[in-house]
Amino acid sequence: MGNDVQIESKFADKNGEIMIVELGGHVDQSNSFQLQKMFNDIIESGVFKVIVDFKDLHYMSSAGWGIFVGEVKRFRENGGDIKLAAMNPEINDVYQMLEFFHILDDFNTVEEAAQSFESDTDLLDMVGGGKVTELPPISKPSVEENNDEIVIADETVSEEGVTEDIREMADVIEMVPNTASTIKPESKGAEFKPFHTEIKLSELPLPEKIKTVVSENPLVSSWQIKRILKHDHFGNTRISIFKLWKILKNLDLNSRKKRYRYYRSC
Repeated sequence: MGNDVQIESKFADKNGEIMIVELGGHVDQSNSFQLQKMFNDIIESGVFKVIVDFKDLHYMSSAGWGIFVGEVKRFRENGGDIKLAAMNPEINDVYQMLEFFHILDDFNTVEEAAQSFESDTDLLDMVGGGKVTELPPISKPSVEENNDEIVIADETVSEEGVTEDIREMADVIEMVPNTASTIKPESKGAEFKPFHTEIKLSELPLPEKIKTVVSENPLVSSWQIKRILKHDHFGNTRISIFKLWKILKNLDLNSRKKRYRYYRSC
């Protein structure tokens, strides 16, 4: 993308318990490390309730999303959370397609996100109030190319650039559940049904394994497909959520509606 990400922060409440982080520009493979440092600085400051304002952010790569998913565990362990607000349609599309609503709550406005925190402190004017915190400039590290690539949206992202937290981000849901929010209706899926077949599922090519899962469990989410593939029946197949999403897209199975249609045709 070639554009820097702009980061500014201020408090949403008089006691400095809720921080608003305003992101601008683009987040891609070359600058996503700035998000990591930002969250480290916030943790070190002792603030654990964070609202990230996407209003001025034009693009978020998979590397950027991975930072969010990997970091939310630390904030919830300290009694806080990371809330998202004001995503534009393009960013929200990726958020919905990869089903990050299982992990991170999103809101239409910063005000709604602030009100979702259970706090006894008075909220400030979200537009003009709050203490602005300057974040120091950070030098960019070199980015190595890698031939093992996946494609999300319009950006090519190297598999080596995806951290272990991203590859196993589904585990975050069980380790640190977000008990403050309810699961959205569209996130509910079917329970895993055993497979009764003479075919050795563990020996099937990966796309065929995925199609087999869908043919038996049409309402599963992409996260549930990822978990089912790790079952003994499928040879304990491990796959990153981004690679799985790419295969689902290639198979035209990248939505529950499409997966149910495929199930009906089997």
